[in-house]
Amino acid sequence: MEENQSKLDSYIDYINAHILPFIDYNELDRSYQTEEKAYAKGILNRLHTAMLEQYGGTRLVCGHGDIQEDYAVVPGVIQGKKTEEIALALLGIDLSSSGEHCQTEFLCKYGIVSQGHNDLPKALSGEITARYLPYDYCYTADISGDIHISKSRLPEGIKEILQTFQERTAELLSEENKDMDMER
Repeated sequence: MEENQSKLDSYIDYINAHILPFIDYNELDRSYQTEEKAYAKGILNRLHTAMLEQYGGTRLVCGHGDIQEDYAVVPGVIQGKKTEEIALALLGIDLSSSGEHCQTEFLCKYGIVSQGHNDLPKALSGEITARYLPYDYCYTADISGDIHISKSRLPEGIKEILQTFQERTAELLSEENKDMDMER
C-alpha cells in the first residue's frame, strides 16, 4: 500500500489488478445456478482475502471514534427477493453513518455491473432488475454498528454461502487464458 493511499483505494486497486480481470464471468454466472456454487464461493473467498490484506482485517466500525475510513467497499452476496437468485457483489458501505448501504456492483455474466447507472443498455438494466431487484444482502466483513444487517434474519441462500465460502478457492484465468477468452 502506498503511504498516502487509503485502505479503500488499496483494496480497489488490488482487486482491479489481481482478481476482477481474471474472473470467468460466464463460469461465475453458471455457478450461481448450481447447488454447490463452488466457483462463486471461491471468487468470494478471493475478494474476502484481499479485503483482509488491504484493510488490515475484516472488522470495520460504523460511526466516529477509531482512525477509521468513512466509506468502505466490501465483498458480499445479494439475493433477489422475488426470484431468490444469488449473485456476488461489491457493496459500498457508509461507515460514518449506521452502515448505510449506498452502492452495489453486481458480478454477473456481463462482468461488473453498477446498480443505478443510467448509461447501462436497457436490456442489461432490465435483466439486472428482473433477476435481482429488490434484494437482500450481506457482506463478508464484520461491520459493527451497522443497523441494516441482521445475520439471523438473512435468507438461507445468503447464509449458506457466507458459512461455507472460505472452504473454496477459485482458479482465476491467467493472462493467456483471458486473452484467448476475449478472442472467442
